[in-house]
Amino acid sequence: MVSRGDIMLCKFKVKGYKGFDDEIVLDFETHKEYQFNKNLIKNGIINKAIVYGKNGSGKTNIGFALFDIIFHLTDKNRNMEPFIAPNYLNMDNNHKYAEFYYEFKFGDDKIIYKYKKESLYKILHEELYYNDKKIIEYDFSDPNTKIIDIEEAQTLNWKYNDDDLSVVKYICNNTIFTKNIALPKMMDFVNSMLWFRSVDITGFIGLRNNTNALDKIIIENGKTKEFANFLGENGLEYSLIEIQVPNGKILGVKKGNKITTFESIISSGTKALWLYYCWEIYFDKVKFLFIDEFDATYHFELAAKIIKRLNSRNSFQSVVTSHNTYLMSNKLTRPDCTFILTNEYIKSLAICTDKELREAHNIEKLYREGAFTD
Repeated sequence: MVSRGDIMLCKFKVKGYKGFDDEIVLDFETHKEYQFNKNLIKNGIINKAIVYGKNGSGKTNIGFALFDIIFHLTDKNRNMEPFIAPNYLNMDNNHKYAEFYYEFKFGDDKIIYKYKKESLYKILHEELYYNDKKIIEYDFSDPNTKIIDIEEAQTLNWKYNDDDLSVVKYICNNTIFTKNIALPKMMDFVNSMLWFRSVDITGFIGLRNNTNALDKIIIENGKTKEFANFLGENGLEYSLIEIQVPNGKILGVKKGNKITTFESIISSGTKALWLYYCWEIYFDKVKFLFIDEFDATYHFELAAKIIKRLNSRNSFQSVVTSHNTYLMSNKLTRPDCTFILTNEYIKSLAICTDKELREAHNIEKLYREGAFTD
């Protein structure tokens, strides 16, 4: 019997992809029992993570790697393809394919999905395990060796030869599951993943199939007043109004007798905050969130407020990347939720030191003093 519970990503591995020559392992499971910020952990799995890394360490690429699964399992937005497809494979050691490994948990159950790809869309091999039992294996070079140990999928037509079509996707899209709900749970999770950059309105992966103007998102969701309050909470006071234009309505600002468009007077930091708020409207549909350089244009205090806001949302896992070591604080996070990324590894601060870390420790100071090594 399949146990109940929220499905979560507990481990991810990638090898031979972009800047990652050797295998990189991102482990969300924690065995630390810190007595602070317990809300950042859910069922023994890290629910809120911050990833640090020097320029060129791979912070953007680890996000792209995590969301590679979107490109062959879903029909969700993929408009970052021009940035991802070139140099897909790592250029060291003549890698002929990239390898990906996803491990999901829900309750006491586990799904492992791993595959090899030659390019963004060309799949070479897929395997899927449910509670350590292999239920799918498909080698695209030799389809006759396939393993499909799913009762509901036995009547599917396998006379197709399309290495752009994932076998897992084919099964899920053409099967009515009555007993095995593990696959639908995994697919629902993947379809609910969202990646976006803090300063790019149209650049996102997953969750939706299209993008809208930020004005339209705010106005159509009836959030103009709430958005003004949100800005005010972050030290930005605007008297927001809705201005009628030929193609609908846009956000405006009224000051005395003067009215102008909101977008024309705001800074890049405020625009990034606007973008964040627009995505936040859809957070109830998200199961895994990745924000690349989330605070690139934020003041350090504003960045801390956004982290607190994300930390208050328990319904989804989130990962943000940053250079801002001010956030490396036990008031906001925990050592096991704070990761250091290099081209060779990604590890939490909790396992990068032999020192017993406590809530009172100044983690940022320890980091600057070189206390965390591999």
